[in-house]
Amino acid sequence: MTRLRRLLVVLLGPLWVRTFRDPVREGHLRLDRLSRAEGQLARFGLVLLGLLLVSLLFSDLWRTGVLLQLNGTRNELSFLPRAVLPVTLLGLLLSWALLCWGALDAGPLVRVVVALLALATGALFTVTSTGLGSGAWVFDHGATLIRIGLFGTTGLLVLSAVLHPVLRGRPRLAGVTTGVLRVALLVALLLQYGTLQWANVESERQGLPLLVPGLMDGSIDQINGYLLPLVYVAAVAVIDFALDVSSSLTEPARVLRRRWLLVVLVALLAVKVVVQVALEWDQWRATLTYQPVAFWRTVVCLVVLGTVVALVTRFPASEDHQLAKERAMYGGSLALAAPTMLSVLGVGVALFMVGQLHTDLGSEVNDAVPYTWLGGEGLAIGGGLAVLAGLVLMRRSAGGFGDELGSALVVVGAWFLMIFVPSSLGLELGFDYPTVDLVVTVGVLLVLLLRWRSLTPAALVSLATLLVFSWLVMSRGDYLSFIGGLAGLSAIVVVVFGVVLTLASGSSFASESSRRLAAEARPLLFVGYLLLSVVILHWLEVTHEQGQDDNSLIGFYAIGIPMAAWLAGRRIARREPEADAAALAPEPEPERAAEPAAL
Repeated sequence: MTRLRRLLVVLLGPLWVRTFRDPVREGHLRLDRLSRAEGQLARFGLVLLGLLLVSLLFSDLWRTGVLLQLNGTRNELSFLPRAVLPVTLLGLLLSWALLCWGALDAGPLVRVVVALLALATGALFTVTSTGLGSGAWVFDHGATLIRIGLFGTTGLLVLSAVLHPVLRGRPRLAGVTTGVLRVALLVALLLQYGTLQWANVESERQGLPLLVPGLMDGSIDQINGYLLPLVYVAAVAVIDFALDVSSSLTEPARVLRRRWLLVVLVALLAVKVVVQVALEWDQWRATLTYQPVAFWRTVVCLVVLGTVVALVTRFPASEDHQLAKERAMYGGSLALAAPTMLSVLGVGVALFMVGQLHTDLGSEVNDAVPYTWLGGEGLAIGGGLAVLAGLVLMRRSAGGFGDELGSALVVVGAWFLMIFVPSSLGLELGFDYPTVDLVVTVGVLLVLLLRWRSLTPAALVSLATLLVFSWLVMSRGDYLSFIGGLAGLSAIVVVVFGVVLTLASGSSFASESSRRLAAEARPLLFVGYLLLSVVILHWLEVTHEQGQDDNSLIGFYAIGIPMAAWLAGRRIARREPEADAAALAPEPEPERAAEPAAL
């Protein structure tokens, strides 16, 4: 029994430590910097967020009850479970309360940005809320209440930004003013979203047509672009999880002698060649016959990407890796989603001007904004700027955060150039995803054939880890979908798992502080955005209006692949002199055997 327990510790200990314990310890969300009221609001938001994530896994159960037909902007019929509407309104209320309270702890610019986003989100309500119904007080005055709530939220945030310089040197007055603004913001949000729920309940009570669900559907259809950064971040989080899994699975191999490591690596290569090439031979033949440009373009892009990673990740490990990874992950996702999010903001402002100023000027300006150019040439230019910024950071840094973030910026920016420059030139070259894993496998095979005599045990373990990591990454979370399918969960389990990982192990940046984003503001803004995005995702999922497969694929292609390459370069292929020296020591076996047991 003791031997079995020791064997389980050796085999499964690294999986627990590398995949769950250490990432959660280093990157989990912390609320200890918040006041008592802010902490309670954040906890309410997290509870609702958790319930919605669980609900996403069993979304079909909602449709066993009463369904309401939605007459939205799409041609196909959509149906909403009746019980989803109050949950959605509560989620919107809590998410915007978190965002607004978080903005009050941030700088004036952040407050104005949140005010504009809130105005764009609720602009559709000010245009169409006059059609809530008739025959009751809430129907006659509901539009006015919604406008008061929406404009009150926007106005209070702008007012707080104006008062910020005046209150900066008066902490007692600033505390009282902030407390009053928080209460006023909650009242304004209750007016906005509570009135919608009141009108819907009154329509049901009087047996009138339910107009609020259709109004909410149109609003969510307008703002669903807010969801994109979360989907992109979730894709990268799943990739980071795959790296932890692959590293922990190959960790026990460090106790093996070199010849057995060679056997393990050759066995892995043989399995991948059989699975990837032999069993998929017809598919590869079809790809080389009908899509040769996509195949060779993928090969060239990966070779260039690997070269860039090898050049910019040759510096010692640092404790700032986690923070740099989060900054690159969130920054790249936000940059990729920026054209769509700007479009959401532009449409919201146009709706506001139509509803309140009775002018089409906002629509004309919004139509003139080149969103397509921003999503092509604009992202290519952004990639070039990211490369320059990364090189400057690395040049000015003597190690640590500058090198970590700079190298990530160079890798992601170089990938943006490779994928967006051809598309901006009108070249449809294509991209073949199975080729990515094949290139990694062939690369490991070539290294083994050319250097098998000189490869150290540490290098052999790294090559094995790279093989497993590439396999898991290119599955795009299929192994999670398979495991979830055994438990009866839907395919959305990959996105849900990515969101949970982001919250549990990718939130250390929310504990940092800066001039515009204080440590007290970040957790509220972060939880508020997560809750708002999941509310939108939940609505889209239960109504079957729009899947997230395309968005997840875009995030994996544009952000996931370069981040996977950077992570591999920093945590797998990076040489560690101490590890190599230990591997070449005369009697390394007892020490290596004791190390996994200690885990």
